[in-house]
Amino acid sequence: MVTFNSAQFGNTLKAARLKKELSLEYVGRKVGKNSTTIGRYEKGEIIPDAEILSKLCTLLDIYTGNLYSSPTTNIIINLENSKNPFQVDKLYLYYKGYVGKKKIGKFKFVLDLIENKDYLEVRISDYKTRKTILIGSMLADDNIVSIRTENYKPNCPRLETNQIIVNISEGTNGIILGTMLCTNGNYIPNVKKCLLSKKDLIFTDTMLAMLTVSAEERANIQKDDIWLVDIEQIQNYEYQGEA
Repeated sequence: MVTFNSAQFGNTLKAARLKKELSLEYVGRKVGKNSTTIGRYEKGEIIPDAEILSKLCTLLDIYTGNLYSSPTTNIIINLENSKNPFQVDKLYLYYKGYVGKKKIGKFKFVLDLIENKDYLEVRISDYKTRKTILIGSMLADDNIVSIRTENYKPNCPRLETNQIIVNISEGTNGIILGTMLCTNGNYIPNVKKCLLSKKDLIFTDTMLAMLTVSAEERANIQKDDIWLVDIEQIQNYEYQGEA
């Protein structure tokens, strides 16, 4: 079970403010709260809501995840790769999974990409409700994009982590095939194929078929016990309709 450390949260917030030599009053004015409330945040007595938290992190140059974890967790070391190769502020994620215990269904999520001073923040939300579920960061070069996210709510009783890797060596203006590593409701790790696109597309059966493990991949698993996922494909939008 994940335990949220409110004191650590407050200490991290305070340390970031003092590092920038900002007063409680100044921070309060910038985020729309009084100095007393900011002081209570720093003592861990109360936790800001998502809107205020986003403003605080932008003002104080804090990676959101570092407020909920130890100082050595989630620190982005290779800052030159913290960039957005998609050149948009929103992506769409498609994958298949179990609806209930047996039926395979289509899952669709929205990824909001938020530029911060030293990193690119990613928020994964349910497509229908737009409720944020996971939050994290993106790293990219000219070949691959890696997205790592974790619980959006710091006091969530269930540890949620997710890592998405997609191949962008052939560009970003298509349906991009990738992999997603996560755990199911029983904490069992699983790897599945996923799709990313810059357009909001209808999740078609053709797209669903792209998420199937190929015969070549199955043969390699049997041979070497390793799934070398073929994510070098990119599809155009000619046969796809937008949502």
